[in-house]
Amino acid sequence: MKAAIVYKDSKLINDVLDFLSEIGVNVRVFDKPAPDLEDFDFIVSIGGDGTILSILQAVKKCPPIFGINTGRVGLLTHSAPSNFREKLKSAVNNFETEKFMRLCCEANSEILALNEIVMLTAKVAKLITINVWVDGIKVDRIRCDGMIVSTQIGSTGYAFSSGGPIIDPYLESIQVIPLAPFRFGWKPWIVRSDRVIELESEGEALIIADGQQKLKFEGKIIIRKSDYPAVFFKKENRFEELSAKIKKIE
Repeated sequence: MKAAIVYKDSKLINDVLDFLSEIGVNVRVFDKPAPDLEDFDFIVSIGGDGTILSILQAVKKCPPIFGINTGRVGLLTHSAPSNFREKLKSAVNNFETEKFMRLCCEANSEILALNEIVMLTAKVAKLITINVWVDGIKVDRIRCDGMIVSTQIGSTGYAFSSGGPIIDPYLESIQVIPLAPFRFGWKPWIVRSDRVIELESEGEALIIADGQQKLKFEGKIIIRKSDYPAVFFKKENRFEELSAKIKKIE
């Protein structure tokens, strides 16, 4: 069995490397994500949620990810530095995994996102007009700072800070949330995960995937459920832990 370690925080590298070697795993260390990560049986991420999101930007076919949280919140991670040996050994021995949908965005190129695709105004402090379609039906034309299209996993991120609801991580769904809409009473839409969302900007916009990948674009983008989910080692009590961590976010 072979594993990759991807790190943001270098303090734990030797400890994790030694531990994996002790349990018979061949290891290669990456200081940044790369497409080669697809060739490993699993990935150990040392960092926060952002490190995991950067890994998911680099791979399409995703090996199972185990996250050791050295960041602030760690909603996507599996252990703290203090208990990673116990948690990681159990994960590798049992090798139970779970999959979460990603979004595929068709713009100038195809990009993937676990949390969200965001269309933002390219002009600071200027509103942009965005047209929204769901399964080919036009549902709105709205002036705003931008639009978030989020998964249920992303409901605890940018979508949450923009007034969206927290969605059960196991309830596959897509939510559409306007940023600072110039209209009273606009509420988020939550739709089935097999719906196709189209956003059309009337003016130059920025398209951002999981806060990692960014491109300038003008016109229509298509967002749908990707054929390539994110894969993680199974995490017990994910929903309960989610509730507890959300209450602690400052």
